Amino acid sequence: MIKSASDLWKEIATPNNLKFEFKTIAGVPVIVAKDFFKFPDKVHDFFINGYWWDNFSDDNVRPGKSFLIQDEVIHWFITPFVQALSPLFGLKYFDSDCVFGNCFNGNMPIVNPLSAFPHTDQPNGFIPDAHIALNIPLVHSEYPISTGFWSFNGKKTTLDMSHNDMRDMKNFQREVNKDVMTDDAKWFQIKDYGPWKLDGKSDMVYNEMTCYPTYFFHNPYVETNWFTTTDRITISAFLNTSPKNLDFKQENLDDISYAWEHFHLDKLHDYHPKKTTVLM
Repeated sequence: MIKSASDLWKEIATPNNLKFEFKTIAGVPVIVAKDFFKFPDKVHDFFINGYWWDNFSDDNVRPGKSFLIQDEVIHWFITPFVQALSPLFGLKYFDSDCVFGNCFNGNMPIVNPLSAFPHTDQPNGFIPDAHIALNIPLVHSEYPISTGFWSFNGKKTTLDMSHNDMRDMKNFQREVNKDVMTDDAKWFQIKDYGPWKLDGKSDMVYNEMTCYPTYFFHNPYVETNWFTTTDRITISAFLNTSPKNLDFKQENLDDISYAWEHFHLDKLHDYHPKKTTVLM
């Protein structure tokens, strides 16, 4: 019997009973959970065999191909991530503005050189509602599936940048577009480059979820000789946080406060979970 994609996703996208590890990598707060999906091979097949992969386009800074979850179903699609992460942060639920699959390889053309450069997940340097980015690799690979963490003139996050810092970064990006872009440009990895410094990397393995704040500088770290015969495929999601959605028991206050402080959400929202009237 042929199943709809929605019914199939509901059936296979079940998270395990997860253990979360809190880390700091090169000054960037990270949360890791191994073996995220109970049926990772089925999730892999769901993504690989779908008709929804789109080729890169001139107006998209993301390289490679994308599997975009449309707005009409995004809140339903993120259910496994909400189920896993909302108790960790003491939230009733997460919303999301964007979920997609990424497919990179070392042979792909680069339409926009900034695809390979560090970035944050906000437009124009401003902080939107989405504060938590997560990635889950869907392939076994001989190469690391890495996220690089960077600083621009010593600043690791847009939260620490002044107006002049933002101006300098935009000016530098314009110069990069002039200097790097060619008609036959392929994927490249910058490493340290001008004001950009590679501070550290987070290496992921198959079916491992890695979360980090959207407002720290990061990029898909891909060496030029990696993924030349295979693809680097991941799920990416961006989750929104709000103090209005806090809902937890008194006994969990310390753990939830730690999660908020680890991701700097208390500073971002100017609100701490300890101000909340918690449920008994």
